[in-house]
Amino acid sequence: MSDSSDIDNALIAKLGGDATLLALCPNGVYWGEAPPGSTRFVVVSMADQSDEPMFSGRAFENALYLVKAVMLSTAAGDIKGAAARIDVLLDQQPLTVSGYGVSIVRRETRERQTEPDAVDPSIRWYHRGGTYRVVASS
Repeated sequence: MSDSSDIDNALIAKLGGDATLLALCPNGVYWGEAPPGSTRFVVVSMADQSDEPMFSGRAFENALYLVKAVMLSTAAGDIKGAAARIDVLLDQQPLTVSGYGVSIVRRETRERQTEPDAVDPSIRWYHRGGTYRVVASS
């Protein structure tokens, strides 16, 4: 039986296995949040998801993921380059997921925001990336 978390893990593995992205975001790629002390990383999270039924089972899963590079302003990183690399890796690209046939991965929206640090409001966290739709048949 297919396990939905395998789709999540395939996204993280694809991003985390790219040397160019890891050079831009050396703290790594994580589900939900990065470990404390990280200053340049990628976060993947679920924005929306639905199962499409067929007959007496699930025909396919339709998931929207938020995928973004996050960098601390004092970490001297290339947030624009990291977001561009995420897009190169995901938009209209294949995704191999054990137990699934993935029919599409595409960007639907872009993400760009700046937020003050919770501890030191004089520094900022930059976020760039987008939401990516993954449709996978089980």
